[in-house]
Parts: sequence; structure tokens; C-alpha cells
Amino acid sequence: MGMLAAVRRAFSRRQPVTVDMDTPRPIRGSYDAASLDGVNTRHWANSDALDADSANSKTIRQRISQRARYEFANNGQGRGIQLTQANYVVGRGPKLRMQTGSPGFNSMIEAEWKRWSKEVRLAQKLRTAIKAKVQDGETFIIIAQNPRMRHRVKLGLKQIECEQVTTPFLGANEPNKIDGIKFDEFDNPLFYDVLKHHPGGQSGGFGQEVEQVPARFMLHLFREDRAGQHRGVCEVGSSLNCYAQGRRWREAVISSAEAVASFSIFIKTQADPSVESDIVTPLSTLPIEKAMMTALPRGYDPFQPKAEQPSATYAEFTREQSGEQARPLNMPNNIARADSQGTTFSGGRLDHLTYFVSVDVEQQDIEEDALDPLFEVWFAEAVLRFGWGVPADPPPNHSWDWPEKPVIDEVKHANANKINLSTGVAVLRRVFAQGGLDYEDELPRMAEDYGVTPDEMRAALFEAHFGTSAPKPAPPAPGRNRLSAAVRNGNGRSRT
Repeated sequence: MGMLAAVRRAFSRRQPVTVDMDTPRPIRGSYDAASLDGVNTRHWANSDALDADSANSKTIRQRISQRARYEFANNGQGRGIQLTQANYVVGRGPKLRMQTGSPGFNSMIEAEWKRWSKEVRLAQKLRTAIKAKVQDGETFIIIAQNPRMRHRVKLGLKQIECEQVTTPFLGANEPNKIDGIKFDEFDNPLFYDVLKHHPGGQSGGFGQEVEQVPARFMLHLFREDRAGQHRGVCEVGSSLNCYAQGRRWREAVISSAEAVASFSIFIKTQADPSVESDIVTPLSTLPIEKAMMTALPRGYDPFQPKAEQPSATYAEFTREQSGEQARPLNMPNNIARADSQGTTFSGGRLDHLTYFVSVDVEQQDIEEDALDPLFEVWFAEAVLRFGWGVPADPPPNHSWDWPEKPVIDEVKHANANKINLSTGVAVLRRVFAQGGLDYEDELPRMAEDYGVTPDEMRAALFEAHFGTSAPKPAPPAPGRNRLSAAVRNGNGRSRT
């Protein structure tokens, strides 16, 4: 029957099927995250449509900041992550490297900046700023006159906490202004409202006198996570609950272990109540002495409680908690925990690469938001104090050298630099800059150590990297002497 039916269908006339292409059909696709089912409704109950500044209101910022301070003050893991972030990002502090084309002028400015930054403890203040960013979400540094400084540039740095930058009685509809900051129509800060006293200090309750600090003299560091965000929030706010959970977990484990350890021996009985046995008062205790022998009541057996804490998963849970706690900073687990146990050599290096990229980004933000504005104010003041006779605005070309990041394999690192130099992929200036050093400063020192001139040292380095002697420089083209002198002077004017 099956074959005959197939033959009939093959030779029968088929009726055309009409398909209505004009009738719209409902789209069945959807986003699970946009559904209104019961589970999702409860999970996303706290979501909102506020803008960045409204979501990060004064009340929210202060509450998270206060909780973060409390947690870091009582959590060794949290404090260690905070200190590690500051040490990796700032370390011993950045060095100024001038790029005017005049070695003498460069060295003079770099020397004066070094003396000034050492007196104001710039590196220490930057480390404190990074710790405040992790904990409070933002930090403020005021550039102000300090007549008691020994350096001729009488500029000091005053750090203040985020609570001190606020606008009392801020109107709800005041245009171009948020709590503590006034902007122009192009979203550029004009001035900052700074309370004379910290609201949580001894003098904080005696009024709310406000001083307006021009934006030129205020350094404001924070991580901008949303467009239109003008104030910072705790950088580990998304994992702050993990710090509290980890600490409660450790305390619960210790409390459980202590409770069990407090009882050395229990006695129990399975005797029938009708059977005669010695009467023992419930919850009675018996002191135990070393090497003691004793007789138990009739019908009772001794047993020692078994400790259930810490469990076999305690170490694994603690490790996972540490990883989530440090994840908002892109800090790998072996750096956050200061423990590379169970990590392979290559795995540890890969983890470090991810973190070092974040450190580079953080350092660039510090350069743009703090160091460059600070150097602009400092250079203008230094030109007046020293009478250098150069334009103060704009400041001359410069860059910042940061301390070298830790190297795990020194041999491979040195060989990589040697290959890059010999193939022309890298130059000595860049290699020295990656190590936090200035090539123009180190070359004369190397020449002095080897008892040769700087030019002879250059020739020796050229031969070491390329395996041949350096060619003699070509004679200058006619009419180029005055231009070369102008470039060396760094001011566009020839002195010849």
C-alpha cells in the first residue's frame, strides 16, 4: 500500500498553495533581560533610568565611601589590594623629561622640578590619591601658595577628601552645576566649592563656610565610567559586598572552630531510661588534667567532637572571593593575594600583562588630569621666580617617565631589548624611558664610568648593537647651520 500510494501522489495533480506575503506576522524574538517574568522582575527591581550625576548623588557617594573606609580599615585583604594598587601605579613617582631640544635648558628645568617635587612630597601625595580613588572614588589636590617652602617656587599641594568639595543648599534646577563643581556651557569646570573645614572634623559643625577654588588650581582625579559623569564613586563599589562577605565567612569559620575546640570530650548514653544508671547532671563539666585517668558514670561513653570547620572548600572559596574583590581594578589574583601558589610561571606572566595594561591607562590619566596641569602652573611660576626669559604659556614640550614595572624573567627581557635595538625596532631613548630613566642623563654617566667621552660611548653602543662602526656624520648642508642652532636652543631663535 505504501508504494502504490507514493505512485498515485507522484502522478496526481497538485493543488497550488497560496501564501499571503502581505499579511504582517508578529515578531517572536525578544531579549531575556527585558522580560517581565517574576524572577527577572525581582532581580532587576533596583534598576533605574537616572543620568550619571543623579545616580551618583551626594548621598549615594558618601554612603558607599563611608562603608568602603570602614571595610578597608578592618579587612586586611582589602587594605592590601588598596596599597598594591598605589604602589604599582605610582611607585616611587614619575620623573619629568623635558623635550625642548636644548639639553642644558632641559637639565635645568628637570633639576628644579625634582627639588620642588621632593619638597612637596609629590610621589607620596600621588600614592595617597590612588588609595583615595580606590576607596572613595575620587581625590582632590589644591595648588596653593606656601610661603614657608625652601624652594623658590612657593607652590604647595594640599590634599582634601571628597566630602569637603560640596555645595551647601544646592538648588535643584541650578544650570551647569553639580554638587561642588560649577561648569561653563562647554562642560569645562570653572571653580570648585570647598568647605573651609571637613564636615566630619572637630571644626566641621561650626558652619559651612565655602571657598571657591578656580579650576586651574584644583587637581581632580576620578574614573569616569559613564558619559556625563563629574564625580567619582568607589572603584571597588561593585565588589564591596564581597569584602564584607569574605570577612563574615572567615569570622564564622573561626567561631565554629573555636566553639568545637572549647569542648574536649563529651559523654553520652544510649541506655534505656528504665535501666538503672548513674545520674549525671545535664551540661555539667569536669576539669581535665594532663595524664589523668578517671571513671565514667555507668552507662555512659566518652566521645570527642569532630571539627567541621574549616572545610575542604574554605581555601577555594577564599581564593575566588579575592579574585572578585580585586577584579574591578583588573588586578590578578596572585597580585591581589600576594600569593602565586598553584600558578604556573607562564600563567603568572599572562596575568601580569593584563594588569600592567590597566596600570598604563591609570598612569596616562594621572598625566592628563594631574601632572600636566600641575606642571603648567609650576612652570609659569618658575619663569617668574627664576627669570628664564622664555614664554610661560604654553609650557614647553615634556613627558613623564614612570618607574619600571617588575620583570619576571630578566634574561628574556634583556634579550628582547637587545634584539629590538639591533633590528631598529626600538631605540635607546625608549628602552631607557621604559625603565624610568632619561637616556640623555644616563649617557654621560656611562661615559664617566668607562672613562670615555659621551661621543665615544655612543659609538661603542652603536657597534655593540649593530656589529659595525658608526658611520661618520655627513657635513651639514649649506644654509642649515642657523636652523640647527635654533633647534638646539629650543626657542626657535638662532644665537650664532
